[in-house]
Amino acid sequence: MSLRLIGRSIRDFFRDDGLMLAASLSYFSMMAFVPFCLFLVTLFGHVLGNHPEFSAFLYVKLSSFFPTAADEISRDIVNIISHKGLGKFSLLLYGLLSIQVFASLENSLNVVFKIEKRRRFIHALLMSVIVITLLIVLISLSFLAASVIPLISVLKPYIPGIRFGRVTAFILGYIIPFVMVLIMLTLVYRILPRTRVRLRNAFLGGVFTTTLIELAKHVFTWYVVSVARLGRVYGPLTAFVVFLLWMFYSSSLFLIGAEIVYNLGKTRKTRGET
Repeated sequence: MSLRLIGRSIRDFFRDDGLMLAASLSYFSMMAFVPFCLFLVTLFGHVLGNHPEFSAFLYVKLSSFFPTAADEISRDIVNIISHKGLGKFSLLLYGLLSIQVFASLENSLNVVFKIEKRRRFIHALLMSVIVITLLIVLISLSFLAASVIPLISVLKPYIPGIRFGRVTAFILGYIIPFVMVLIMLTLVYRILPRTRVRLRNAFLGGVFTTTLIELAKHVFTWYVVSVARLGRVYGPLTAFVVFLLWMFYSSSLFLIGAEIVYNLGKTRKTRGET
């Protein structure tokens, strides 16, 4: 994957009206985020039971997902979901919003991959259920892997001598969540487009997007705090605006990664013809 290919992919992103696609994707993702967190909280509550440490752990995980500038919105989300379970209405709302996220994802990838024919409704619904289930499983595994160390403090009184080294802590806290996100993005790039995508190309696109999102957290925080100074303009709405901006930037990086996957496949076809 060369710099020239990355540059061409960024150019194609703007040619495909990627900013509007990212805006649509970030909107539906934002609307589905709290119901999705409610689902995870209920799931972990059934598996692990109700621990006081879980809210603090959830806040740490949300803070790691968002840049430092979005800490306030992370706290607000934790406050919302820490005191509520997932009822039938929430489950239905989550399902509907998740399907909308899938439809927005599929539509965006169809534009990137130059696909005009859409899936039939039943096929699209089945694919949405499969993809959403895979996302839930991978994110749940990521949360479980990262929760091992925080749960040690709960288990120490019952299992004396239990401990982990620094290397194990680093792997569980950073490497495994990174790998889970990478796998998730690779699967999305591989499965969602209504065309044949090589696993290698999807993996390279996933590496690009996952790495750039991690780097973008620091750049985004610097931009919001040092350059934009959004608090002076939006006042009490600053946390919400920062959250929306981050979702928009993440969606843009996701679509640029999709452009890379498409261009990798196109380059291979061109070489095969010559």
